[in-house]
Amino acid sequence: MRLALLLMLLTAISGCAGTPPHQPGPFCALVHRGPAQDSGFEHPFLINDPWEGFNRRMYRFNAQLDRYVYLPVVRAYETAVPESVQHGISNVFNNFKEIPIFFNAVLQGKGKKASISLGRFLFNTSIGLGGLVDVLGAGGIPQENEDFGQTLGYWGVPAGPYLVLPVLGPSGLRDAGGTAVDALLALNPADFAFDSMGWAARSAASTSVYTLKAVDARHQVKFRYYETGSPFEYQLVRFLYTKKRELDIAR
Repeated sequence: MRLALLLMLLTAISGCAGTPPHQPGPFCALVHRGPAQDSGFEHPFLINDPWEGFNRRMYRFNAQLDRYVYLPVVRAYETAVPESVQHGISNVFNNFKEIPIFFNAVLQGKGKKASISLGRFLFNTSIGLGGLVDVLGAGGIPQENEDFGQTLGYWGVPAGPYLVLPVLGPSGLRDAGGTAVDALLALNPADFAFDSMGWAARSAASTSVYTLKAVDARHQVKFRYYETGSPFEYQLVRFLYTKKRELDIAR
């Protein structure tokens, strides 16, 4: 029995000795090099920002201006003016925004939005005491969102390069031009409320109203620079703004 086991062991050893050792071949891992240039693959985070150096500097400038000038004035306004009065002031300025909203809805052929905007302006101006009360907003008919940048985009004008504007913040070449047109379309209470005054008094009153309008505009925006918690806030804001504008035009 022992002799048979010994013969079997010798046979196994000789068989292993006759097998050549394993020689691994060259390492050939698959390398994914991404899609071909003409594959139609979308790059959702790729934003046209050829002026990034300027835009970053302007973004930092806006943040400093906001922190040390703009927001202190807004906080003083919020402290000094009762909340109900703040709300009424915001309603008045928002009511005058209905004019460019109406025209842009018409230019885009959006009849329903145009009628809503016109109805809001007429009802809030009359029943709402010049816009102090958002009558239709309280009734479940909120303000539409249409501007000339969206109108240009609706008719196929490309967005153009990303652009950070002084004070106003994120924009684009197309939207910057649209902002200028909307500013011309928008009425201001000072444009007619002080028409009977002399030139000096009218200029002082108009300046006060425009200042109040700027303070109220910042009061209504809750965004605060460098409080997103992201180390890539510039890229994040750029991406969110660009995608929001695409959605605004598509709806």
